[in-house]
Amino acid sequence: MPQPYPRFHPGPSAGRLDSFSERGARELARRIRTAWANIGWDVEVRVERIASEELGDGRSIAHFIVRSDLINGLPQRRLEGVAARALPRAA
Repeated sequence: MPQPYPRFHPGPSAGRLDSFSERGARELARRIRTAWANIGWDVEVRVERIASEELGDGRSIAHFIVRSDLINGLPQRRLEGVAARALPRAA
């Protein structure tokens, strides 16, 4: 039986993905979107700037966050043209 949801693991990403940088957050968003799309679910994932930190030498670093429309970790919409397959209910 195929797995009804992507295999996600809590904690830091393997491969040292810096999800606080814009580049890392965009990569994380892409991975989430792709993992769900591979099993037929449409998930909206967006990257938002949450803060900036002054470095003291005139430069600043922006911090980013990844947000999605998952509810209790589960998607809400099937990709068009994909047969429905039930997901386990979130507790």
